[in-house]
Amino acid sequence: MTDRKVLVDKSRSGKVRPWRERKLENLQYGDYLQILNYKKAHRVKECGEVLRFVEDEQGHKKLAQTWFCHSRLCPLCNWRRAMKQSNQLTQILAEAVKQRKTGRFLFLTLTVENTTGKQLKSELRQMGRAIRDLMRYKKPAKNLLGYVRSTEVTVNHEADQPMYHHHMHVLLFVKSLYFKGSDNYISQSEWTGYWQRAMKLTYVPIVNVEAVKPNVNRQKNSLLASAQETAKYQVKSKDIKNKTYK
Repeated sequence: MTDRKVLVDKSRSGKVRPWRERKLENLQYGDYLQILNYKKAHRVKECGEVLRFVEDEQGHKKLAQTWFCHSRLCPLCNWRRAMKQSNQLTQILAEAVKQRKTGRFLFLTLTVENTTGKQLKSELRQMGRAIRDLMRYKKPAKNLLGYVRSTEVTVNHEADQPMYHHHMHVLLFVKSLYFKGSDNYISQSEWTGYWQRAMKLTYVPIVNVEAVKPNVNRQKNSLLASAQETAKYQVKSKDIKNKTYK
């Protein structure tokens, strides 16, 4: 009998990556698809089943070949996609800071009222158009160097029918002049008004904005912390895992 060796995947910082946890979530997601008679259930369950590694001169193993299902709601694929997006975004932000050393980052959260599953698609489409219009308004555009956004959707199953809370996380890169004078600075109430206008809302939405600062507690710089936050995927795997089907 040959000895079986359990491989441990660690990031550059030494943090163990949760392959086992994500694969178990993937299998549970596959079970849900099977219960609902989705044809892709078998394909989802085979996601990441076989991994082939190659070893470098230092003895470190690197993933060289595998197969993933690429299902939009697959916890395993979502996790890997989020890591990839986070890494890419971190590189982009680092280059932006290199080119505009005096630039500053803002973290903006834009929300609207909860909606039903039938209305979710059109609501998300409207939010996409509204964020584009908001950034073109005279005052926001005045000191804006660029921005990146992600959409997060959570589900509330306690109501008579599932209600979806959809909101946007926006990372803004602005000129340092943004913080100098009322002609440049935009207060939280002003951001709220701009978002209400862009979305054509009859109510006052909840909006939050804050300057990005280094995350001392997690020992991460502001770029990495911001990149990981804005690269979150739209639907969290735990929302799928905790859903009970009858």
